[in-house]
Amino acid sequence: MRLHVVFLPIAVTLALSGCQTSKTSSINAKAQAPSSQSDRLIKLADDIDARGDNGTAIALYQRAAAMPDAKASAFVKAGDAYMRAGYPADAAKAYQAALAKAPNNGGAMLGLGSAMIEAGDIDAGMRALTQAAPLVNSSAAYNRLGVAQTFAGQTAEAQATFAQALKLAPGDLDVETNMALAAALEDNSATALPMVQKIAAAPGAQLHHKRNVVMVYGLLGQADQVKASPPIGLTTKEVATLLARARTIRSKGSTQAKAKALGSILG
Repeated sequence: MRLHVVFLPIAVTLALSGCQTSKTSSINAKAQAPSSQSDRLIKLADDIDARGDNGTAIALYQRAAAMPDAKASAFVKAGDAYMRAGYPADAAKAYQAALAKAPNNGGAMLGLGSAMIEAGDIDAGMRALTQAAPLVNSSAAYNRLGVAQTFAGQTAEAQATFAQALKLAPGDLDVETNMALAAALEDNSATALPMVQKIAAAPGAQLHHKRNVVMVYGLLGQADQVKASPPIGLTTKEVATLLARARTIRSKGSTQAKAKALGSILG
């Protein structure tokens, strides 16, 4: 599952807040003239990627990474492009190449963790994300780690991780909905309910946040409450479908089984 879908934006908000670090890098890169052939290719690839031509951008990122003057960031750019295009195995190779050049590159480590999880290697991905999050030290990084912990059934750890993300980005609705879902998986209504009530009332709440609100109520066994006052913008059929999914997940019993079921539905 991608970090930004329903749980996010193992998406991975992996979209979303998960892209903050690379966006900052892009802004900084534009503020300076490219100083090498590799940098010039990266700038060209960034421009093409921004226009939606992923295939051409990937080819240019590959060329940039192959240059003798290439920095680790060139491989990270290639990895990020592969991830956006849906090729986690290729992305992992690019991130690994970046780490061969710069073993403590937080962006490469973060990307590698996400790529590994996307490819199904949850344990290895979790180890990489756990190491990367404090290195990158952004809300997006902790959000990615929290999502991975949630789908691994480590909901208590996930809530602590999301709390750290919120310290760095107070009021981030993607992180708050992720935290509420993690709490709901372990039937922790004391944490989940105040959060979803706040999210539901937030002026900036989007449809994917509202869908998560419905899921949380369903996971907590409080379907009647959301049926009585469904979020504006969601159809009756959509609310019913979400509650049915939540009811199926809730029936799994253990927190780990619920997390696995949620991952299979959203993946």
